[in-house]
Amino acid sequence: MPRRTPGKWPRLFEFEDQRWLPCILRNQMTDALRYLIVEMKIYDPIIPEFLWVMQKSRTKKVVDLCSGGTGPWHYLLGAIGDLEEVVERVTLTDLYPNENALKTLAAHHHLFAYTADSVNALDIDVKLEGVRTIFSSFHHFDTAEAISILQDAVDKKMPICVFEFTERRLVNLLITPISMVVLFAKLLCARPLTMSKFLFCLVLPVVPLIYIWDSAVSHLRSYSREELQALVGCVDNAGTFVWEIGQSTSPKTPLKNTFLIGYPKKRPAATNKSA
Repeated sequence: MPRRTPGKWPRLFEFEDQRWLPCILRNQMTDALRYLIVEMKIYDPIIPEFLWVMQKSRTKKVVDLCSGGTGPWHYLLGAIGDLEEVVERVTLTDLYPNENALKTLAAHHHLFAYTADSVNALDIDVKLEGVRTIFSSFHHFDTAEAISILQDAVDKKMPICVFEFTERRLVNLLITPISMVVLFAKLLCARPLTMSKFLFCLVLPVVPLIYIWDSAVSHLRSYSREELQALVGCVDNAGTFVWEIGQSTSPKTPLKNTFLIGYPKKRPAATNKSA
């Protein structure tokens, strides 16, 4: 089994993972992350990998896990172009759904649906069929959990795409405070300026402080390409899938996108009929 992190990094926690974190703070965190992803178009470089999996999987359905505040889907819709030629439905799910953000996106475009109920990426309902996507969240899972997520995809013959822009590099840690200042300055200028945003981002800067901590921990907890390869090696029947692991560079930031994609070498007849 692969090491969780190199050296002797402790198993640090993220506030966003904690059940006791008030919903109002968690939603502001996921909204801030979505704003960062959309403004900087962080996931533009991974679009070819996503389209490749959709093509090879012969399905037009997507189940997005750990959707948070809808992640990159808000702008991927336009970046991909003729999205309806590729996707007929994206179902957004999360363990702690940001229902306002999910509902808003679903209301603005018919391609998107969401589940208001809590969906655990470790226990996915068999009714949720389609290419599984995980943006900016795979590092939240420890080694056993990460293997379990990949194993479930293999067992149920569901393609999976993991995309992360966090990475254990010094430059990533150094830019975290800078990105926080820029991000929350823009958020406070964005409309509408709600009372909760004003209170917890400016008067009592709880959300920015949580953002700095969670961002730094996210970088430290992220899997390297070698560790992702080791995770795949721990999956039973991994040979029935085609796996690709790599990195792409975001043109607007010094951040790199690490991706892990996997899809069955041969799709089952039942799934082809439903697609």
